[in-house]
Amino acid sequence: MNWPLVCNSLVVSGAAAFLAVSGGALAALWFAGSGSRWRALFLVAAVVALVLPPFLVVNCWIELLGENGSWRHWLPVNIYTLGGAIWNLTLLNWPIAFLFVTAAWRRVQAVQLEVDPRLEGRFLMRWLLLPLARTALVQSAILTLVLALNNFAVPAILQVKVFPAEVWVRFNTTFDYKSAMELCWPLVLAPLILVWCFRGGDNAWSWQSNPASAKALRRQLGSAWHCAGAVAAFGLAGFSLGVPLWQLAGSRKTWVEFWPAQEAGRLAIAHSLEFSVLSATVVVVLALLTWRARLDSVLWLPFFIPGVLLGIALIWIFNRRGLNGIYQSAAIVILAYVLRYAALGWNIVARALRAGDSGLLAMARLEGAGFWQTLRHIHWPQASSQVGAAWYVTYLLCLWDVETLVLIVPPGGESLSLRIFNLLHYGHNSQVNALCLLLLVLALVPLLVWAVAEGAKRAWHQRLRLGSMLVLCLLSACSVDDRKSAPIHSKFFSRVEIIGSRGAGVGEFNKPRSVGIDAKDNLYVIDMTGRVQKFSPDGKYLMEWQMPQTEKGKPKGMCRDKAGDIVLVEPHYSRVNFFSPEGKLDAQFGVKGTNVGQLGMPRAAVVNARGDLYLCEYTDSERVQRFSAHGEKCLGSWGRLGDQPGEFSRAEGLGIDTNGNIYVADSCNHRIQVFTGEGKFVRQYGRAGSKPGEFSYPYDIRLDAAGLQFICEFGNSRIQILDSHDQTLEILGEPGGAPGQFSNPWSIELDSKGNLYVADALNNRVQKFIRK
Repeated sequence: MNWPLVCNSLVVSGAAAFLAVSGGALAALWFAGSGSRWRALFLVAAVVALVLPPFLVVNCWIELLGENGSWRHWLPVNIYTLGGAIWNLTLLNWPIAFLFVTAAWRRVQAVQLEVDPRLEGRFLMRWLLLPLARTALVQSAILTLVLALNNFAVPAILQVKVFPAEVWVRFNTTFDYKSAMELCWPLVLAPLILVWCFRGGDNAWSWQSNPASAKALRRQLGSAWHCAGAVAAFGLAGFSLGVPLWQLAGSRKTWVEFWPAQEAGRLAIAHSLEFSVLSATVVVVLALLTWRARLDSVLWLPFFIPGVLLGIALIWIFNRRGLNGIYQSAAIVILAYVLRYAALGWNIVARALRAGDSGLLAMARLEGAGFWQTLRHIHWPQASSQVGAAWYVTYLLCLWDVETLVLIVPPGGESLSLRIFNLLHYGHNSQVNALCLLLLVLALVPLLVWAVAEGAKRAWHQRLRLGSMLVLCLLSACSVDDRKSAPIHSKFFSRVEIIGSRGAGVGEFNKPRSVGIDAKDNLYVIDMTGRVQKFSPDGKYLMEWQMPQTEKGKPKGMCRDKAGDIVLVEPHYSRVNFFSPEGKLDAQFGVKGTNVGQLGMPRAAVVNARGDLYLCEYTDSERVQRFSAHGEKCLGSWGRLGDQPGEFSRAEGLGIDTNGNIYVADSCNHRIQVFTGEGKFVRQYGRAGSKPGEFSYPYDIRLDAAGLQFICEFGNSRIQILDSHDQTLEILGEPGGAPGQFSNPWSIELDSKGNLYVADALNNRVQKFIRK
C-alpha cells in the first residue's frame, strides 16, 4: 500500500467534498429565501458552473496564481499544491450539494413555519431545515467525495500525486496492467460504495411541490443566516464561473490566438465533433431500445470509475491480433464514451418514457400497436424534448472528456480537449485560452444546428444523410495496417520502414519523444519510459540505458555534438547531458532560473560547426541561448514571449543550416523563425493552417546539405518539405496508423545519407524514410 498516495488522495477528496458540500448548502440557504429573478439567474449559473470543463477552470487559476500569475504579487499562493487541487475541485463540485439541498428544501411548507413562532434562526436550521436536508447532504457528500477522489484532469495538470493521476502515469510509462490494477483498487471500491448507498432510494426531488414562500423563509431565518448564504453563493458563483469566464474573455491573447488556434486545430475540432456526436447518438438510441430494463446500477458504475481505468481495461481487451481494427480506430473511442457516459443519458430517456401518459399507452396496446409504432406515436411526442436534453448532456460530457481518451486515442485522433490537456500538462501555454473558447463554441454547435433545422423545416432525408456521413467516417477509420515496410509516393523518398512497436520491452516504445543520430548513423530514441534505446542503421536493437531521474518528467531534445557525444536535454530538471555512444555520462550542466546562462524549460538543442550549443526554452523564459561546448559559458541569448519577430510562444525545435543560421520551430505561433548564429533576426514564414506553407504546432525542423527543410508538424500529423526559399515542395504523410502516416509526431532527424527518422509518438514507433 502506497500510504503517501492514500493520504494525498484522502486529503484532497475529503477536503474538497467538505468545502463543496458546506458551500453548496449555504448557497442553497440563500437561494431558498431569494426572489424569483435571482433564483432563476443563480440556478443557471450553478448548472453552467457544474458543466464547465475542468481544464478551463484550472487554466484560469494557473493564469492567476501560477509561478508567473497576475495575482501572485499580492497573493503569494502556489496553485501547484494539494491546496490548489482542493480549491479547484471545490469550485467544480459545489453545485452538486446546492442542487440536492435545494430540492430537499422545496418540501418546506408554509404551515411548518407558522406552527411555532419561535422556529427561527438557528432553531429553524436545527429542527426543520437540517432534518429535511439530511439525506440530501449525505448523498451529495458521498457523490462529491467519489467524484473528487476519481478526478484525473485537475491533479494531473497541477502535478499533485493522487490515485487517478498516478495510475495514469504508471501505466503510461510501463504498460504494466498488474501494477496499475493493484494501485487502483480504492478507485473501484469507492463507486461500489456509492452505488450501494443510492440503491433503490428516493433522493426526495420535489420540484413540483407547493413550498413556503421565499419571503416567509427569509423572515424566519433572519438576516445573519441569509447574509452568510449570500456570501457563500456569490463567492462560489464568482470564483467558479465569473472569474474563469472573465479571465477567458478579458484576455487579449484569447482573441488574438482564436483564429490561429482554429486554423491549426481543424483536425482536432473534427475529431471532437465526430466522437461526441456519434457517442451521444449511440447512447440515446440504446436508451430508446432498452428503457424498460433495469440497468441503473450497471450503468452508473462505469460513470463513477475513473476514465483511465476504463481505458486500461479496453486496451487489455482490444490490443490483440484480430481486434486491432477496433483498437486503432475511432470505434474504441465511441465504445469507451458510450460505456462511460451512458448512465446520465439513459436515465434521462428512461425516466421520461416511463413518465408518459399511461392512458395513451393502454389505448395504443388495445389498438395492437407494435414497439416502433408505440415509440413513434406515443412516447416520442411526449418525451422528445427530454431525449434531446439527454443527447446534449452526453454530447457535452464527451466533448470535455480527457481521461477516457488519453490512453486510447487512435492514430491521428487527437481531440480538442486532449490538445488542451497536453498543453497544460506539458507546461502552461497562453494559447490554451483560445482553445478553451473554441471548445465552448463547439458546445453551442448542436443548439445552433437545432435552431437552424427548426427554422428551415429541414427535411428528414438531409438529417439522415448527415448521419450516414458520420457513420461512413467512423467505418473508414476502422482499418489498420501492420506492415513494417512499404513503398511511398515521394519526390525524395522511395519507401518507409517501421522501427519498434508499443510496449516497454526491448525495441519497443512508449510515445517516443526525440530521436538522434551518431557519427556512424546509429539511431537513438528516448521515450516516456525514460530509456534511451540505440539501434543500428538497419533498425536492429543494440543497447539501452535508463535516465536516473524521471519523477518530475522525461527527457525531450536530442542532437550530436562536435565530439560525437549524444546531447540529451531534460526540460523538467533544467539540465543538459552529454553521453558517449556507449551510454556513459561524460558531462552535464544546467541551473534552473531565468537569468542569462540559467535554464527554464529547455526543449531542444543543436550544435554549430564550431561546437557551440544552442538551446531553446519556454514557460518562465521564452528564448534561445548559446553556450560553449559543454555549457561552461553563455555566449548569447535572445527572445521573449510574444508573437512579433524575434519573440516566441513555446519554441519546441531547433535546426541549423550550412551557414550556421538557426531555425526555430515556434510551435504555438505556428511559424518558423530564422536567426543568424549571433541571434539577429533574418526572416519568418508560416501561419496557422493545414495548407502548403501553413503549420499546426511545428515541433521540430532539420535541414540537409542542399538547404531542404524538413518540418515536423505535431498538430497536422505530417512532415512538410520546403526548399531554401521557404516554398513547399512536398507534404509527407497524413494522420493515421499505416506506414507513412503519423499520429502527433514529436521529433525528426536526418542521417548522413539523407534518410529521415520520425518519432511517431502516438503510434509508438519510429519511421525511417529511405532517401532516393
